[in-house]
Amino acid sequence: MFLFIISFLMLSPGIFGYDEKYDSVDVDKIISDDALFLAYINCFLDKGPCDNEYAQDYREMLPEVIATACGKCTEIQKKKLRKFISVIFEKKTALAVELQAKYDPESKFQDKIAAFLKDDN
Repeated sequence: MFLFIISFLMLSPGIFGYDEKYDSVDVDKIISDDALFLAYINCFLDKGPCDNEYAQDYREMLPEVIATACGKCTEIQKKKLRKFISVIFEKKTALAVELQAKYDPESKFQDKIAAFLKDDN
């Protein structure tokens, strides 16, 4: 029985974490292309369509990702998210404010996200 449970856990990453298909997203391409970057942000803010790769999925996952500080993310996803968020905070401050107003208006998760961004594993 124990081996069955271990096998089930190993074969079921989608149940316990985000799909590894998101690992392949080229975050460098997104952050280096202002129009593409803004298209993702506008999707997340409900200001534009979610036509780009996995944008709709990300928008749906974003509340949980923020609340758990990417707790279900793979290590690759965590690194990519850290990079994406860092660009928002460093270069697009007004967008960071809008995203926080939408997804964390009471700043409940601010400390968790700050710790997540500092944890560079």
